Amino acid sequence: MKVIKNINNNVSVCQDSTGAQVVVFGKGIGFCKPPYELPMAKIQRTFYDIDPIYIQMIQNIPTEMIELSAQVIDYARSKVEYLLNSSIVFTLADHLAFAIQRYQKGLSIDMPIYYDVKSLYEKEYAIGVYTLNLINHKFQIQLPRDEITSIALHLINSAAMARNSEKKQSNKAIIAHIKHLIENKFHIEISEDDFNYSRFVSHLQYLLKRGEQGKSISSENYKLYQSMKDSFPDCYQCALKINEYLHQDCGFTFDEEELLYLMMHINRLCVREDCYR
Repeated sequence: MKVIKNINNNVSVCQDSTGAQVVVFGKGIGFCKPPYELPMAKIQRTFYDIDPIYIQMIQNIPTEMIELSAQVIDYARSKVEYLLNSSIVFTLADHLAFAIQRYQKGLSIDMPIYYDVKSLYEKEYAIGVYTLNLINHKFQIQLPRDEITSIALHLINSAAMARNSEKKQSNKAIIAHIKHLIENKFHIEISEDDFNYSRFVSHLQYLLKRGEQGKSISSENYKLYQSMKDSFPDCYQCALKINEYLHQDCGFTFDEEELLYLMMHINRLCVREDCYR
C-alpha cells in the first residue's frame, strides 16, 4: 500500500496494488513524508470509494469519533439488506461530533418527524437507538432522543445515494451551480477543500433528496428564521435566489425552515471567506 497524502497523524490517502485510492487508518502512519510504502501490519481500517469532497473533512473530525461511527456502520450493515454509501462513516462522524458540541452548548434542534421515522423505518430507528446508547455511554453524556431520528435519516439518505449514482452526478451539477450563485452574490471564491463547504454539500444533498420526495423539515424555529433574515439580509436574498433556481430547474419549492438552514450554511461560508470585512 503506497501512501500518497497524509490527512493527519493517523489517517492517510493511499493507493493499493490495483491503483485504486483508499483512505487508511493506522496509528502514527501520518508521521512519515509521502510517498512511501506502508506495511500492511500498520493498517487498522481501510475505506474505499470515498467521495474526494469528504477527504478534507476527515482532518477536522476527532479520530475517536470516526472509529465510533465506523463501529456503528459495521453494525448497520449487519442489520439492513441494502448498500450504504461509502462516505457515510465520515458524514455520520461529523454529525455526531456536531451533536456533542450542540449538547455541550445547551442547544437542541427539534425533529417533529420522530414518530414517523420510528414507525416507517424500524431497522434504521433501532440502529439510531444503538448509536445513541453507544455515544452516551462512551462520552458520559445524554444526547436528546431526537438524535435517533437524525442518525436514522443518515442511513436512509445514504442508501438512496448508493442506489442512484447517476442522480448523484446530476446533483453535483446542481450543487456546482449553487456554489456559483453564492460566489457571484458575495464576490468570493469558495474553496472546495474547505470543511464548511463539505458540510454545505452534505446539506444540499439531503435538501435535494427531500425535494424529490416532496418533503421538508418542519419545526418550531420561526423566531430563529426571522432573526437570521433580519441579521443577514444578503444571506437571505441568496437563499431566495437558490430557492428560485431549484424551483425553475428541479420543480422544488422549499419553505422557511429549509431557507433557514440554507442561510446558516451560506453565513458559515461567508464567515470563512471574510465576506463581512
